[in-house]
Amino acid sequence: MNDDNITRVKLDPKNASHGKTDWEKVEAMTEEEIDKAAEADSDCLPLSQQELNEFRRISIQAPIL
Repeated sequence: MNDDNITRVKLDPKNASHGKTDWEKVEAMTEEEIDKAAEADSDCLPLSQQELNEFRRISIQAPIL
């Protein structure tokens, strides 16, 4: 690993980032409007039922120290 390529960031708890989501607008949307907006987002299209069926549940166990 090369330390020259690592960017270190320290979060300031007094100035927390809360994103840019307008939650009041989201909460006011109907399921139909949410589905329509999701389908219009070409960067992150909703998964089909067939794609969802391909997911498998996994369990990750923490190592015993």
